[in-house]
Amino acid sequence: MFRRRLVVSLLLTLPILYFSHELQQWLRFEAVRFPGSEWVTPVFAVALYVYGGWIFIEGAWRELRARAPGMMALVAMAITVAFVYSLAVTFGLRGNEAFLSSS
Repeated sequence: MFRRRLVVSLLLTLPILYFSHELQQWLRFEAVRFPGSEWVTPVFAVALYVYGGWIFIEGAWRELRARAPGMMALVAMAITVAFVYSLAVTFGLRGNEAFLSSS
């Protein structure tokens, strides 16, 4: 199960990397643009967060219910904050997307 999640998560991360502004600046390339291309990263990030991150969110929920927060809670909080912030930026909040941090 974990191997499959890892492989699918890596595949979902590739378009996020390709369309990320940071990677384009670092590697000095320009991603292909087409109508709706600005939504590729958020859509794949949602899929990645739900599919790849769900195991951490479930683990965090169990840890918090047991009143014994640990690594799962820490990872879940980190990916959730980066993901929610990036979605807020996508929908108009001033700032830079951090989808790379949440993937």
